[in-house]
Amino acid sequence: MTLEVELKAPCHGARKKVEALGAKFVNSQIQEDTYLTHPSRDFRKTDEALRIRRSDRLYITYKGPKKSSDVKAREELEFPVPQEAYVLLERLGFKKAFTIKKTRDVYGFEGLTICCDNVEGLGEYVEVESTKPEDRDRIFEVLGRLGIKDKATTKTYADLLGV
Repeated sequence: MTLEVELKAPCHGARKKVEALGAKFVNSQIQEDTYLTHPSRDFRKTDEALRIRRSDRLYITYKGPKKSSDVKAREELEFPVPQEAYVLLERLGFKKAFTIKKTRDVYGFEGLTICCDNVEGLGEYVEVESTKPEDRDRIFEVLGRLGIKDKATTKTYADLLGV
């Protein structure tokens, strides 16, 4: 289990701005995130999430409740699973709630990960993240250098889409 510390902001022309910082391109992915509901627990009330991500392969991800208010910090557990994971979860009572599709370009910059996302229904966003809480100020600094610090949010894409 790791800790995810991140902020995101809308950013037109995100890739050019991130590359102008000197960030190094890592890879490009098409991601389809299917979020699941629990049969006896309301994840919205507990501030948790369970999803299956389809990209280069299938991953299941659990996200715990947020631990901070000015940056989104939460525990994250993610690992690859076979296609049969959907069947297993459905048999256990989980149901598909909604799906978010995006194209993501991933960059590395001074120990941080910067993702340039084009989210279906939302448009272009930049997400700056780390696994270290002490990187909080650096995340704000990078958003400032991109000129989008004042638009930063801790909301998830699901929150922003209203799903």
